[in-house]
Amino acid sequence: MAWSGSLKRLVVPAVLGSLILFAFAFPPLLVRSSSVSFVNGVLPPPPPGSTTNFNGAAEPQVSSDPSGNFYITSENGLGAGTDAWKSSNGGLSYSSLPQPNAISSAQASQTSGLAPGGGDTAVATASVLNGNFANSQYNIYVASLTLGSVTVSASEDGGMTWQSNILSANVPVDDRPWIAAFGANVYYLSYHNIATGFQIIVNEGSLVNGIPTTVQTYQAINPAQQSIYLGTIADNEIGNIVVDQSTGIVYQIFVGCPPGATQAVTCSSFSTVYMAVGLPTGLNALGEPVLNFTDYVVYQSPNPASSFSNNFPVVAVDKAGNVYAAWSDDQNVYVSYSRNFGRTWSLPYRVNSGIAVTAIYPWLAAGNAGQLDVVYYGTPASANFQVCQNGTPGQYDCQNEPWYVFFAQNLNVFGNPTDWTQVQVTGVVHYGGVCQGGITCSSVGNDNRDLYDDFGVAVSPVTGMASIAYSDDQYSDIYGTQDAGLCTQSQSNSVYCDHTDFATQVSGQGVFQKQKGFEIEKKTVQVESDGTDFEIAVMNTASVSINSLSVTLNGVPLYLGWGGQLPLQPNMTASAAYNIQFLPQGSLPLSVGTIYQLNVTAYFSDGTSMTQSAYAILTGL
Repeated sequence: MAWSGSLKRLVVPAVLGSLILFAFAFPPLLVRSSSVSFVNGVLPPPPPGSTTNFNGAAEPQVSSDPSGNFYITSENGLGAGTDAWKSSNGGLSYSSLPQPNAISSAQASQTSGLAPGGGDTAVATASVLNGNFANSQYNIYVASLTLGSVTVSASEDGGMTWQSNILSANVPVDDRPWIAAFGANVYYLSYHNIATGFQIIVNEGSLVNGIPTTVQTYQAINPAQQSIYLGTIADNEIGNIVVDQSTGIVYQIFVGCPPGATQAVTCSSFSTVYMAVGLPTGLNALGEPVLNFTDYVVYQSPNPASSFSNNFPVVAVDKAGNVYAAWSDDQNVYVSYSRNFGRTWSLPYRVNSGIAVTAIYPWLAAGNAGQLDVVYYGTPASANFQVCQNGTPGQYDCQNEPWYVFFAQNLNVFGNPTDWTQVQVTGVVHYGGVCQGGITCSSVGNDNRDLYDDFGVAVSPVTGMASIAYSDDQYSDIYGTQDAGLCTQSQSNSVYCDHTDFATQVSGQGVFQKQKGFEIEKKTVQVESDGTDFEIAVMNTASVSINSLSVTLNGVPLYLGWGGQLPLQPNMTASAAYNIQFLPQGSLPLSVGTIYQLNVTAYFSDGTSMTQSAYAILTGL
């Protein structure tokens, strides 16, 4: 049974040169971009038989499938289960789903349910349909922290039914799970393993008769890289995990002490951002990837006192295989990018500006090459005041500093990495300091954990528009909704009023804008049984036809047979393949992990031409 949530708030426009005021005292916001607007709503309660009667969940995550459906999960606490919602209309409204990790008999009896999970949650959706039949769907995977382990739940029917493995973390004593999907039936679960220090374990799994089942286990922090390993294994902050759907490369972000054998003892702050890169080197007997992890430094602050252990560092990968990392130093949100599969990284660029003087809890959603959405909680206060003290500068202090959800977009990260369009999305979601210390935080008082540890954003592959899931502890937000019984006015701005909201972009530009001329839709180099195959797909985004295409790898021409697809008409795609082992011996290196410089030139019917450059990598898929 699914309950539908009604839209409680008005659509909030953010228009060029306009000052936007909200009914509950938004500070004015000047937006310098073209029109961008969001529709906001409170998510409905879970269905009868769940562990709770109201939407009292927090710390949400959101994911989208290739059809444009959005899925949100949010936690109720250990043993209280995970709430879930689905939107089938592009995020304009959401309906509640059965709790992914609830005990089914409790739901069937329409009584208060039981659930083994309910801790930290993450959600991921498959990129390929789970069958060839008419009602095939994209698998949904939900991870939830269980006392001592992690529960992974999966749905093969759009979230209507679930099967769970409550012992998915096959290395016991765990914390903060994250999950990512690959292809039709593979998922990756990452988590901190407390029993062995703070190693980041990555379990590779698949569904066996619908049940999540681990097939391989990896260590993301590679013991062979002694400098990084010794500097981070004793303690670090784990971030999320993602998979490049074209190459199968897995990216796991974390922050910790700088590299060095003595750093774990001498350093005082997590001043370094790392990326663990899992390269597919082959396939196992089940036809699933076998990974080899290598760790790279994303950014090491020149100030050893800098701290990036603010929840959470986050990674995203765009359709072209470019990788993005974001983090907060408890003052600003920064983004760095890699165009060569995580090996080297750009300098970090600050995202928040203007009224978002202080920004925390970043999350990312990437689209086409160089197109990125970032969300974060922001405040006009000069700092995230952790303690009350006399003489706090400015008009805000630890009791009254207001926090809002902000959305920032850059459609040309590589060309202009500082050109962020920032929009204030919500009213106040919390007043006062925000503790980022996890379970060490106080649940009451001025420095509390009402916003918990993270929130999320995803984009629809159909429209490119974003949908955000976030926490809110204001009673005025749920007044008049199905969740009004959650708390009272006197409990506003406390953990008792915590609930999960959504905000979905309804105008402005999405992050799947096509580059004028042509788009490289696919560029893979893979070891196959008959050799090393290079595959490419090119879409014509010009207004005239493409008469011919030339392709080189590391300057070596590839004479591709386009099979009568040329001339290529506007809005059409041509694809080709080439076994590069047919090249003269020694023309190109053919070891797994080799990165190639790819150049593609299109010659148009109007006499013009255009060249694009990118990287391709040889994997063992």
